Amino acid sequence: MKLFTTVLVLALAACGSSKKSNSATTTTVASTGETEEVVDPTLPSWAPKSCNAYHTVVVKAVDCAELDQGMRDSIKAKYETQRTAWASLQNAEQAQIDQIGTECTEDTKAVQAQADGKCVTAASM
Repeated sequence: MKLFTTVLVLALAACGSSKKSNSATTTTVASTGETEEVVDPTLPSWAPKSCNAYHTVVVKAVDCAELDQGMRDSIKAKYETQRTAWASLQNAEQAQIDQIGTECTEDTKAVQAQADGKCVTAASM
């Protein structure tokens, strides 16, 4: 099982360190000893880091009982719509990837503003 886990972690790292949804976990990459956050493996391998940060604040907002349920549902629905659109892109051009990265940065800030300091803090981008 340990070998399977190590191989899985290395395979994910080779595929661009894709990230997973509802709960963030931390994994140590055996070959380097570095720790990386695994957030949403459904993101395309080309997804900018800012989209991982966006996902992190979305997860925090959706899990935050201090926020109105309607707001949480709206935040989650917007992210899911965007993630689905990103997943459908094949051979994205760098300009398009850069635009998506900018949008993720803006959306991260928007979620943080909506949360108004409740449960959601700045994510590394």
